Amino acid sequence: MMIGLENSSRVIFGSPEPLKMKLNDPVKDNVKYAVHWAGHSTTLIQIYDKVFLLDPVFNDVISGVMLRSQKAAIDINKLSRLDMILVSHAHADHLSISTLDDIEAKFPGTDLIIPFGAEEFMPGYDLNIIRLKTGNSFKYNYTGQSKVIDSVKVTSVFASHFGGRFGFDSYLWYEEGCTGYIIEYKDITVFYAGDTIFDDKAFKYLGKKFNIDLAIIPIGPCKDCDEIDNFRHVTSYGALMMFDDLKAKYMLPVHYGAITYRSNSDYPVEVLKEIIKSKDSENQSSNGFGIYKDKVIILDEGGQFVFEYK
Repeated sequence: MMIGLENSSRVIFGSPEPLKMKLNDPVKDNVKYAVHWAGHSTTLIQIYDKVFLLDPVFNDVISGVMLRSQKAAIDINKLSRLDMILVSHAHADHLSISTLDDIEAKFPGTDLIIPFGAEEFMPGYDLNIIRLKTGNSFKYNYTGQSKVIDSVKVTSVFASHFGGRFGFDSYLWYEEGCTGYIIEYKDITVFYAGDTIFDDKAFKYLGKKFNIDLAIIPIGPCKDCDEIDNFRHVTSYGALMMFDDLKAKYMLPVHYGAITYRSNSDYPVEVLKEIIKSKDSENQSSNGFGIYKDKVIILDEGGQFVFEYK
């Protein structure tokens, strides 16, 4: 657990920095479609009257060894509505038992979507737990299982990562239980990658099958962020390749900033900005604007982007 060793002194002697930006309640009555980044992979999506929370982790200390660089940007007690929680896999930076405890207390009975295998690491909750088979094989066209819940269609889709919760079960035994998701509600479709590496067939297929409005894609951790992958995680460069293959209208990069894996937790997004600048200068669109600059939404932790108001 090299990450734990690097963070141990900060956990003992440190505390997360206060957020520079924090909305009292990111859910707005006048919003048709918006996204709010709470840090790391935790993301809140509002589509019309529905509110979705992806991989909620609000702990200051994750898995006992990883200290957040900043406080999480959502206060669950101030959140006015929550319709669905989606967890991509059971690793501690994506599945937080204490966070789900807090959500259960505020929003009992909320739908909680998980991949098969993740339930082994969860206690009982007063939440409506729905398990989906994963779609991590070309034999199943990179899609797993779909469920329609209160007019929302959720489909598990390809992700190449690890299941399990701890280092030994994830990396030694290749435990199952990781997925990406497609969320479809009314005229909006959102893709969430979870944790994955790049695949030159899977994301092309998903881009043809779904008309994706927003792709939420991890960009780290990575040491060589201008390579495609870094130990079962897609990098800054690989994330842009995914975005291209998915043919999504917009991309939100996540999975950086909150946790110090190496010396600079913001390094993946710094590299992403440089790649975008370079690519846009080489290949400008017909109207003279950059191809990626206006399509890749880079938020500060606690930031919100409203795509459309009612």
